[in-house]
Order: sequence, then structure tokens, then C-alpha cells
Amino acid sequence: MIHALGVLSRPPITDRSGLDMVVGIMRDLMPGVTRENPRLLGLTQTADQFLSCRVSVPGCYGSLHDRAWKVMNDWDRRRLAEAWDRARGAK
Repeated sequence: MIHALGVLSRPPITDRSGLDMVVGIMRDLMPGVTRENPRLLGLTQTADQFLSCRVSVPGCYGSLHDRAWKVMNDWDRRRLAEAWDRARGAK
């Protein structure tokens, strides 16, 4: 799910012809995604929005690309901060 959202968050530099396939893969993977983890909430909500979106232009999911960009940047920032804290020995 996380890698699929990463691809979906970069449509200007990604060939849009493969984005519907990425959403299809995410659709197959979502039943196995843990939803109890609050750290994943923004990601799972955004993934669910992609899955329920009806597209009129193949590979174009409108403002969902921006939402994916925002939640992925937030995810990356938090993971980087956690790694930096661990590297510095912070609790």
C-alpha cells in the first residue's frame, strides 16, 4: 500500500498509463493491511479513496494525487524523524 501510494503521489513524473494497474494492485493488497495502527490512518484513508474513485480519464485521479503526495510526505517525515531519534539515542 505504501509503495503504491508513493507511485500515485507522483503522477507528473510517472507514466499515467500504469496508474490504474497500481490502483488494482492496491485493491488486491488492501484486505491484508493493518487498520488498527493509528500511524497508518492517513495512508489507509487515502488508499480507500483511490479504490472508491471513479475515473473518467485513465490514470487521472484528480485531487487524490495531491492528497497522496501530502500523506506520503508526512509519512516520510515521521519515519525520518524516528530514525534520527534512534540514531541519536533519543527515547
